[in-house]
Amino acid sequence: MKNVYQNTSLLDKRACEKFSLTPELLMENAASALESLIAKITHKGSVITILCGGGDNGGDGYALARRLSGEYSIRIYQVKEPKSPLCVKNYERAKLCEVKFIKKILPCDVVVDCIVGSGLKGELTREIIEILQVAQKNACLCVACDVPSGLSESSTLASHNIAFKAHHTLCMGVINLACLSDVAKDFVGQIHIGNLGISQNLYQISSNIKMLESSDLKLPHRKIQNTHKGDFGHLGVFAGEKLGACILSAQAALHFGVGLVSVVEKQNPHTDSIPFTLMQSPDVPQNATALALGMGLGVENSKLVLESLIDSTSNAFTLPCVLDADVFHTPKIKDFLDTTLSQQTLDFSREIVLTPHPKEFNALLQHCGLGEYNPSKRIQAMLDFTQKYPHTTLLLKGANVFIAKSEKIYINPLGSNALAKGGSGDMLSGLIAALLAQGYNGLDSALQGTLAHSIAAQKCLKHIADFGLTPNHLLQAISTLR
Repeated sequence: MKNVYQNTSLLDKRACEKFSLTPELLMENAASALESLIAKITHKGSVITILCGGGDNGGDGYALARRLSGEYSIRIYQVKEPKSPLCVKNYERAKLCEVKFIKKILPCDVVVDCIVGSGLKGELTREIIEILQVAQKNACLCVACDVPSGLSESSTLASHNIAFKAHHTLCMGVINLACLSDVAKDFVGQIHIGNLGISQNLYQISSNIKMLESSDLKLPHRKIQNTHKGDFGHLGVFAGEKLGACILSAQAALHFGVGLVSVVEKQNPHTDSIPFTLMQSPDVPQNATALALGMGLGVENSKLVLESLIDSTSNAFTLPCVLDADVFHTPKIKDFLDTTLSQQTLDFSREIVLTPHPKEFNALLQHCGLGEYNPSKRIQAMLDFTQKYPHTTLLLKGANVFIAKSEKIYINPLGSNALAKGGSGDMLSGLIAALLAQGYNGLDSALQGTLAHSIAAQKCLKHIADFGLTPNHLLQAISTLR
């Protein structure tokens, strides 16, 4: 995992004060990191156009131009006149190197965006947007310094196509949260972290926001040989209006280590439609260790199932569970969460994982009296919810998956647009439920479930087109993860 920050200016200030550095030295090291990235992605003699703004991001660009001058063909396009003291100083230095200043953006090998970075306030002007669009069309490779100009933490779908679209983004010192929004996924390209003359461990401080990496995946491998199927849990998955969603979830769970999976269907059981690998039951099995509900269940059925769980005197009353899809559209969800919250004691905490997409999250917030969902304030909305219901783990689906628990946020940026297909979310709920059934806590189940989901999709895309990914492909990939 890597720390993620909403504001890095405090880290810069701390580095200067604690380690006797200066802002000028940090800027020089930022330019050095950009220089190293340029050396990796292109060859000496390449034509490089640097777009410079008037602030410190522009200063990085001027310092980069000076460092590259002589070994590359450097052009500077001034988007704004130098304004900040460091920008002015590095502008003057770049002029001494006889760097070429241009008035028109021409075809080049690399364009480097040093216009605004993380210092954006409001939105870019139409003039700057047009400059970015021209630059992108004229470059083979696009590199963003710190944050692609136009992106901010609050960027939403309304901001689409009005930011610099980079192949590579070099975050300075640490990862900026603006690079991990849903919108950012189409603009940041490959994210790198630049060294500012001090190691990441020394530069950063603890953050309540973390970015997940592939190396964080911990699969539910079986370490003991003398076992039986009951040792790996028994998951009950509720079926309703759309049986396929339930089956996909149940099959994903079975492929992810759980020992037994039962399809729970109280009325009109589809005996002939259930795969032979799954069991059937009209009620929650007595030896069940976790439940999953909502996938294709239907709103009315969701209400009935939640009521039955609230009123249950059996072990179903305390089982860990995954809630998805239709359960978020019934007001009964608040009663269920309130009831399970009242169950919590010093010796017992019921594990509950909720996996809504944004529309479902909006319904959930309103049912729970937390207002409407504002995508530009996603993290605050998630923290507000988990503060009210601290016994839950909240996983919010999107281009990047956000997970909230105990005032901490975890972001999975490894997903792919190939997963934007019916059944993907049902399978994610099954993966998470499988881990709950095997005894994992809610947070670990959510983290490992979403990582397995994303990495399995990546594995599929090595031999399947992004438009061709199906749940069956995912099932096979999940069972062959290493």
